[in-house]
Amino acid sequence: MVDRIESDRSAFPRIPRGASRESVRQRLDEAIAWIREVSRILELLHGTPRLGNKRDPVDELVYIALSRKTREDAYQASYDALKRTFPRWEDLLGQPLRRIERIVEGGGLGEKKARSLVGALSALKTRFGSCTLQPARRWPDDRLEEFLCSLPEISRKSAYCVMMYSMGRSVFPVDTHVGRVLRRLGIYRHLGLDLEGLDHKQLQATLADLIPPNLRYALHVNLVVHGREVCRVVGPRCDACELRKLCRTFREAEAERVEAGDQPTFIDLFSGAGGLSEGFARAGFRPVAVLDSDPVALKTHLLNHPALRDANAIVGDVRELRPRTLANVLGRRRLDVLIGAPPCQGFSMAGFRSKVTSNGYRMAHDERNYLFEYLVDVALALRPRLFLMENVPGMKTARKDDLSFLDAAARMLEKRGGYRTAIWQLNATAFGVPQDRTRCFLAAAADGPVPPVPTGEYQDVRKRNFDVDALPPVTLDEALIGIPSRGAGQGTAVDRWERSDAAAKDTRSRRYLAKHRLLGASSLIYNHHARYNNERDLELYALLRPGEDSVHAIERHGRDDLMRYRRDVFDDKYARLRGDRPCKTIVSHLAKDGNGYIHPREVRSLTVREAARVQSFPDDYVFCGSPTDQWVQVGNAVPPVMSEAIARTFLRVLGR
Repeated sequence: MVDRIESDRSAFPRIPRGASRESVRQRLDEAIAWIREVSRILELLHGTPRLGNKRDPVDELVYIALSRKTREDAYQASYDALKRTFPRWEDLLGQPLRRIERIVEGGGLGEKKARSLVGALSALKTRFGSCTLQPARRWPDDRLEEFLCSLPEISRKSAYCVMMYSMGRSVFPVDTHVGRVLRRLGIYRHLGLDLEGLDHKQLQATLADLIPPNLRYALHVNLVVHGREVCRVVGPRCDACELRKLCRTFREAEAERVEAGDQPTFIDLFSGAGGLSEGFARAGFRPVAVLDSDPVALKTHLLNHPALRDANAIVGDVRELRPRTLANVLGRRRLDVLIGAPPCQGFSMAGFRSKVTSNGYRMAHDERNYLFEYLVDVALALRPRLFLMENVPGMKTARKDDLSFLDAAARMLEKRGGYRTAIWQLNATAFGVPQDRTRCFLAAAADGPVPPVPTGEYQDVRKRNFDVDALPPVTLDEALIGIPSRGAGQGTAVDRWERSDAAAKDTRSRRYLAKHRLLGASSLIYNHHARYNNERDLELYALLRPGEDSVHAIERHGRDDLMRYRRDVFDDKYARLRGDRPCKTIVSHLAKDGNGYIHPREVRSLTVREAARVQSFPDDYVFCGSPTDQWVQVGNAVPPVMSEAIARTFLRVLGR
């Protein structure tokens, strides 16, 4: 495949001239990863059916010849009628051409198909002594392809169908359905490959060698089904397409649709996987650009926000960002909102700050703690109407000279930009998020009042004197309704989701899942892989009741032999979650292990999909990368439901 690309660099204009083979290989690896995901999704959706194709190569040759420019039901009926009339293909030879034509004319092109069949079968008998292709099974691919293409009216695509379906060769036929779907999807678009305007013969020539051999059979078959049922020539069912987030055509249409509207705009710096952006988009804002230094997190962000153009998802260090870059994206329009969530590890009590004595950590020396200044600098350069920064409460208590880091950010906006500011400390449970997660927010306004602090409908679990009329907090059990059961080590990146009627009818889903539109209609579930645990951990997991931790296992069962950590330091290293309460804070440390997040009913830790539910991501929000990448993305995210509540207060201020 590298050779194929290097032989025609003009077809892949986004590969720089002079790029090394290794560089080409790396870019190709990313493109193949995309193809592999498409193939896996299609296989789960359609199951790689036989499509009526024949196992005998001569039967398949006849079947494919009859399918030319004909409806599936028509050419299948023609084949069945022909086979009933001539059980042995030799019986067809010597028959009047008009008789054969009458049998196959129901599919159209009767005379042409009849002549083609007689010519092809005659050639086989001349070459092999009978109407057979059995001797050719031993031939190499190129010789077999050349011979089949020499038969009357047999194109390369038809030859490949015979080779693939009935002779087990790793070739890739490109029919009208396959070509149309791959063109719309934009296969290899990141390398600059353009399939627009190519006819089916040109598509076959272009794509023949660009699909990995081990994917060719299943991908071809399932693309045919997808093209017939979903990605149709007229009236494609994009709303029901499980590939739409990966589809260039759908994404371009979404971007054009949103850009044609008059929605208020936002830019998200330190965007991560997109939790903050998701809330603003759901509230009615349009993303203009996002930036993050983590390319995998940005891939997740981009995948799940089809209205955001690829070029405006910037992988880079905020310290090297030129505000002019963002201004060029905005054009003449003023930015409505700038949002961002700078790294919080330097301020987190769960991180280095709690280990000052053991590792010599000093906050003033941690460069991450000053990244907020670059976010403020962008605000001062672009002058957005509103500004929002999120961080952990530690940013409010950690000191920078005579001010906290959070107050220092507010002072910069006030003194240098004339902004009005406000600092909020909010808990996610107050907004219906099933998670005890407290965060600080710095809100600022350039031209008018600062948005009022958003108020939630639910009880804040951190407040003793909550509103008696507030709704009870959403629980972990409510968050996990309907998610398939898993055993430790079970599940893959994407699986079939057999949704149960019981889960759909569970009235508890109305308070959280239905209310916030988190449930999807997809027949697939992503990121629901339960990590592997050794037998000792699983034995300890099984001992714990909901709400119990390591101490209970030792005191109640005397099983300190199961503990792998120092009891004087990690007394709650193992903990089983309670389903009748909100979950504790989802953290990025879950990338290391899930011992502190044991499922309330199953003997395993939470999966990424379950943690995403707790974080209030919708079920169709897909996380990219390795399991470690995914855990970091989920743990670092702002809960979208909480973000949406804030965005609505911003929207009201902009409306005034």
